[in-house]
Parts: sequence; structure tokens; C-alpha cells
Amino acid sequence: MGAEPALRDEMDRAWCVSSLVLLGDRLLAEGYYDRAPVLEMVRHLRNGIAHGNRFTLRNPGELTKWPAHTRDAACQLSPPLEITPDLDGTEVLFEFMGPGDVLDLLISVSTHLSNFNESETVR
Repeated sequence: MGAEPALRDEMDRAWCVSSLVLLGDRLLAEGYYDRAPVLEMVRHLRNGIAHGNRFTLRNPGELTKWPAHTRDAACQLSPPLEITPDLDGTEVLFEFMGPGDVLDLLISVSTHLSNFNESETVR
């Protein structure tokens, strides 16, 4: 007998929220390194989750300077995701992205940071 669907949904929500909030907080402490689109994606997701699970894009013009997308991400099993001004007010978790997208993003951030650290070591 499997877990009840409501319990599975809550477990998915718990690990997605905690992963993105913790990662976003750590990236903030490090200044988002090179402000790569995949890292900016985490910033917007973390902020949306922390503020009622909805995107609140106070400065949509920042997306021109620091785009947030997964087009160049190391791991993506679904079509690329992108934060755009029209997402303002949209639910972050389970409307904009699901658990699989969060996993892809975590892997992509890890890969990006590994590559970033290697390039910094070479300098």
C-alpha cells in the first residue's frame, strides 16, 4: 500500500522548498558568483517560494541585465524554463515548475559551480 497522494504532495513540497531556499540563501551569501542564468533562476525561485509561493517581480528590468533561464543548463529533461515579467503573481511550485524540474536545476547548479570553480583555479 502506497503513501496517500496528499502526503506525497507534501513531501515533494517540503524537499523542493527546503532545497531551493537553502541553496538560494547560500548563493546570496556568495554574491551569486558570476550571476549565470541558472543561478539567477535559483534567486527568483527562492524569493517566490519564500513570499507565498508566487513570483513577485519588483524590478522586471533586471531580467535584461541578469536573465534567469535554464537554456544552457547541464541537466534538463523538460523544455527550458525562463523567468519573464509576465510570470509576476504566478505560483512557483507546482505551476511554473515541478519536482523533476527542481532536481534538474539542482544538478545544473552543481555542474555550473564545479565548472566555475575550475575556471577560477586556472586563473
